[in-house]
Amino acid sequence: MAKYKKHNITLPQEVLDQFSTITADRDRNAYMKALRERGWTLESIAAVSGVTRERVRQIESGIPMAEALRVAINGYPLPEPPKYEEKVPASQKYVEPTPETLSRLLELQPFAQQVRSYGTKYREEAEEYTWLINHAHTVEGVTLYRLAKRLGVTHGALRFRLVRYGYKQAISAESKAYTPILQQNRLDSYSSPHPVEE
Repeated sequence: MAKYKKHNITLPQEVLDQFSTITADRDRNAYMKALRERGWTLESIAAVSGVTRERVRQIESGIPMAEALRVAINGYPLPEPPKYEEKVPASQKYVEPTPETLSRLLELQPFAQQVRSYGTKYREEAEEYTWLINHAHTVEGVTLYRLAKRLGVTHGALRFRLVRYGYKQAISAESKAYTPILQQNRLDSYSSPHPVEE
């Protein structure tokens, strides 16, 4: 929901013009009260009325609401203050992996990190770990940066892994880190049903 701005806001020229035509202090003070009720800041009202912010505050606290309503009835301009969209915290902007996915990834991670190209030990854990990374990224919509942060690794390490296991294609094939694992070293249950993401 949009909220009123609190800093660096300026009342429009029509309000400044209205203040220049008001001669009675009672009307002037009631107008200030009405503007405050509308949501304008002490600073913005002080700038057009020629008094200090503290004086505006004192006037506001000493004027009954009925006076402010009288000003509105008399047709004084009472514009809406500018609004701004409330910033969404960064933690709410990004998609997080589901608790189940993250829990399983963290469980598999220490085993998957021990697997080398020709090794068979923990191969199944490594295959599932990589499949889950790809699932979180492509199905759940988690960015590799966010996933890497949750797993305590770099996003580059996750990208290398996805390329090596055939889930992504390398942008540049210069690095050996992007060399795909030989098919005979893969588990069939993970290596064939999962197409490479373009």
